[in-house]
Parts: sequence; C-alpha cells; structure tokens
Amino acid sequence: MPRETLKRIDILRHELKALRYVLDNFHAGKLDAADVPPRDDFQSPQGRALYDVIVKAPSRQAAENAIAELDLDEVDIDSFLRLSGDHYYTYPKLVRERAKAIRAGELKVENT
Repeated sequence: MPRETLKRIDILRHELKALRYVLDNFHAGKLDAADVPPRDDFQSPQGRALYDVIVKAPSRQAAENAIAELDLDEVDIDSFLRLSGDHYYTYPKLVRERAKAIRAGELKVENT
C-alpha cells in the first residue's frame, strides 16, 4: 500500500486520469466494460458525475458534449477534455484497488 491515508484531492486527480482513459477508449471499443471500474469505486462526486456521463453516452462525442456542459468543483473541464488519456492506462485499476482498500479499512481518506 502506498500510504495509509490519502488526500481527497489525490483521489480526485487519479480518478480524473482513469476517467480520461475511459473516455478515450470506451466508446472506441478499445476497453471492455469489465475493465471499467464500477461507479461505486469512484470516491468523489465529481468522478461519479463524469463516470455517469461517459458510460451512459451513446458515443464519445456525445460524452464530450455533455462533459463540456458540466460545472464540477475542483475540475477544470476544458483541461479534462483537451488532454489525452493514452498514458493513463493504469489508473482504472488503481481506482479499483483503492476502493477495495478503502472498503476493507486498509486505506483512509482524509476529511479535509
């Protein structure tokens, strides 16, 4: 385990990377649905909101259009949409692993 306590901003940052990778690959058929972390593995409300838009959209373009309309605290939507998720292939697995550790009480999230 990297450390026993995580900051909420670090969780959000890693979730955004995972979601960027999902956005780039899910609708293109490059990512199996089984490889996408379940919604409940996303700890932040921002991550869950983005997740919902991405997986429920009929296409990547529809997802990007809906994301562009979102106003999420601590998320720069323009940057999220502009960046490539190609290098973030390990982050969906990280989201799953951290969620499992949090549920098991092995990892805590700071309240601040």
